Amino acid sequence: MALDASTRELLLLAFARRRGILETLTTDAGTPEAVAEATDTDPSVAEAVTTALADRGFLERVGREYEPTNRLLGFLTKTDVRSIGSLPATLDALDAWTDHDTDPERTRVNRLGEQWARDEHAVRAAVTAAVHAAPTAERVVCLRDGPGRHASEFATRGYDATILESTARGDTVAPLLAPTEVQLEIGGYDTMPQTDLAFAVGMLARSDDDRARQWLAAAGKAAPTVVCIEPVRDRSPEGALLDVEHHLRDGGRVRPESALRSLFADVGLDCSVTAVPGTEGVALVGRRVQ
Repeated sequence: MALDASTRELLLLAFARRRGILETLTTDAGTPEAVAEATDTDPSVAEAVTTALADRGFLERVGREYEPTNRLLGFLTKTDVRSIGSLPATLDALDAWTDHDTDPERTRVNRLGEQWARDEHAVRAAVTAAVHAAPTAERVVCLRDGPGRHASEFATRGYDATILESTARGDTVAPLLAPTEVQLEIGGYDTMPQTDLAFAVGMLARSDDDRARQWLAAAGKAAPTVVCIEPVRDRSPEGALLDVEHHLRDGGRVRPESALRSLFADVGLDCSVTAVPGTEGVALVGRRVQ
């Protein structure tokens, strides 16, 4: 099966990043010759890669040199996650598939950029599913929501919204959340504040069984309703592939529906499953067993 153009483009970027070509082009080299010298790359390869990056819109020719375009912005800045986009995190996933070592700090920031770049429709659909599950809720805690796309949507709908984040991720997103109505709390799952609704997107897929039970149990103690937006292996045509990717990338799993229900049952939560219209995910709604 022949590779399509989008796959080749990802492989081009992955190669250029691993060889240091992207970093060189976005810092102190503007010609293929300078790139070859700085990265110890064969000059003909450096020329081919630079030309291809320009052809795909990541570089533009200015005089005798190449300069980065907005398509390469996510590789230029790591200070504002709103400027990173999803592409760097996609390359991190590709690195996981191909068993290449990744920079943990870079991966952390890229994942935040990916969260910020989440499709607006998917954000609204996920929040709507949670609202339907807990129609009388007034307070919501969003677990590991990073830059706060979902928390901000809850706040727009009149909820008292809080994000519970880790120290490293919280330090990165705090300036972004400061001017909003979303509250940021730093801590582990055992420090989850009492709330009407605990909400998470993709947390189960990023967690092994022990970790999933740990935070589900904490969420069930903090809130009468827990809503998890998740991919389900036996409800998606790409479920098995996503399972491998999350296992390699996060140590987590994309589980079949029966396994997801079992995780909720293990911590004393009844679980119902509803589709999230317009997305491939589902809403897993957990309620305390009476």
